[in-house]
Amino acid sequence: MSAPAPRDVLRKGARRLMALVPPDRRAKGLGGARGRRVLQLRKLVAPVLQRPVVLTAASGARLRITADPVDEQIAHHLLGSSRGDYFPDWPGRRPAAPFILDIGAHHGLYAVCALREYPGSRIVCVEPSRDAIDALRANLALNGCTGRARIVAAALAPADGSAELRHTSDGTWGFSLYEDAADAIGGETVRLETLDAILAGETPDIVKCNAEGAEYTLVEQLAARPERPALMTIMVHPAFGDMDALLATARSMGYEVTPVGTDDRPAFRMWHVAARDAS
Repeated sequence: MSAPAPRDVLRKGARRLMALVPPDRRAKGLGGARGRRVLQLRKLVAPVLQRPVVLTAASGARLRITADPVDEQIAHHLLGSSRGDYFPDWPGRRPAAPFILDIGAHHGLYAVCALREYPGSRIVCVEPSRDAIDALRANLALNGCTGRARIVAAALAPADGSAELRHTSDGTWGFSLYEDAADAIGGETVRLETLDAILAGETPDIVKCNAEGAEYTLVEQLAARPERPALMTIMVHPAFGDMDALLATARSMGYEVTPVGTDDRPAFRMWHVAARDAS
């Protein structure tokens, strides 16, 4: 009987070592992205040496994962088993050069994946937090797609102006205009813009929204416009509004609504039937 190959021995040893790692210290669900082993090492030595790690997805998108633990959670959604929630198979022919609206762009991980998924696309990234915008710009530059993106340093709101973006202990993706002040651990004053101001005369084909309550005014303002995006992926935060009313409005606008989230984090994929069938 021949001896096992050295590579097989190393793999077996690595699996045994990983079995000893607590589940919350494992980097998993990243769709086989290159760089995940470096990310795993960073998790094992946390909280020291928490330098950014670049993951390269199968699509070629490069995701700069900072020490902010939210980045890894978002990468898990975009690259792992939930990838189809963000990038579903398009019924019929996809738009050749879709215009994408990203409400709550955060650090730009969705943006760079979307620009890679739709090669001829352009995107508007709406993000009010100053620190997040720095990371957003870094991810766009890393992927060489700064010229295909427009950053709106503001929060979507019913009217232009300014407000307090409240920071919470849930992490940077929990920053919200609508959080109770008693639960905030900090904040920053940010600019507010309406949907018309953000779009500046353009009409999105694809919308992604994960913005801690902004989804309610997004759907309300979209309902007041004559055009309908073909595809929307919207994360809904029931603490900040009436989720049933939002879904009813979407259906009245001609959208087929499919749940894709969880009970704790509800999310919905919305195809506009007429726009979808026309494609």
